[in-house]
Amino acid sequence: MIIKKYLFIILLFFFSASLWAKELGVSYLNSTRKDHLPIVEIEGKNYLNLYDLERIFDGSIKVDQKSQTINCVIFEKKCEFSFFNNWVHFGKHSYNLHNDIQVINGFFYVPEYFLNLCADKFFHDEVTLDDGSVIINFSSMEKYLIKTIVLDPGHGGKDPGAVGRILGLQEKDIVLNITKKVKKLLEKNLDVKVLLTRHDDRFVSLGDRTDFANDNQADIFVSIHCNAAYNTKASGSEVYYLSTAQTHEARAVEAMENEVIKFEDQESISRYTDLDFILYDMRQTEYLNESSELSEMCQKQLVNTLSTKNNGVRQANFYVLRGAFMPAMLVEIAYLSNKYEEKKLLSKDFQEKAAKAIYTSIKQFKDKYDKMN
Repeated sequence: MIIKKYLFIILLFFFSASLWAKELGVSYLNSTRKDHLPIVEIEGKNYLNLYDLERIFDGSIKVDQKSQTINCVIFEKKCEFSFFNNWVHFGKHSYNLHNDIQVINGFFYVPEYFLNLCADKFFHDEVTLDDGSVIINFSSMEKYLIKTIVLDPGHGGKDPGAVGRILGLQEKDIVLNITKKVKKLLEKNLDVKVLLTRHDDRFVSLGDRTDFANDNQADIFVSIHCNAAYNTKASGSEVYYLSTAQTHEARAVEAMENEVIKFEDQESISRYTDLDFILYDMRQTEYLNESSELSEMCQKQLVNTLSTKNNGVRQANFYVLRGAFMPAMLVEIAYLSNKYEEKKLLSKDFQEKAAKAIYTSIKQFKDKYDKMN
């Protein structure tokens, strides 16, 4: 598996180096939102990554490996591509793209001409090409506000998570209580739909948690945990977003949280090491800045509200965040392995403060990005 990963990195390096890239600016009518659309050259022809189109059009993509087809929904209309084929099917009509769809390292590339079809034939009221830029007009920006939030109480069922050394508190119980409090605050004060990956003491695989968020088209994913360490004096709050761990402490927490896969079946375990899943991580990088910003907001609120030690915002490769195609963070409220913080985590008042801190950070993030739309 290690050899496969290194081979993938080497292939990606050479492939990326061979692409000549430029980009189109993207703007949205009646909105301050801005974006960009990279164009890559493959065998002398200009192509667009379908996942970039999915992002700028706020569309959706479903890939059927068996039939080797790609269904793309844009502005609530469906178009269909086939691997290594130069046609796109839109409604009852088919259009020649003049060059084949390319599938490279798990990404799907369509000829740049598809963008012209969008502007001229498919969505002439919604898409305009103007001197090297793309102007997009959504009939309403309401659907692009932050409306759905998925909260993920860590662990559950046969997986207790961290266990306190003095009182024997189990992480799965504490975080479920706090998560329900966050849900109540969000629903009471914001116009949002809040979904939980689990409502009771049951085991949910790591992959199923992010699948749940994706299937429900969540705008934010928050995984809530309590920390633990061999050093019983370790204390404080920290928030993580998905990236490569930069410190020994981050790698230790990453290893502890990822150890949950021992409770899963072999098929699920293989998902976390499969090459295709690594590609999903790459697709998720478009949300890196938003995830970092959300994490900073949450960390500040936790420290100010709970008066805990500020361990800062950190990066780690948590399995539970991999594949969540939205801004996502993992919150470590305090340390169950620390006897003083274990006692605090049992307190109803402390739990309510933790919930308020997480709620406030989500509200701040929503307020900022809703204004941008």
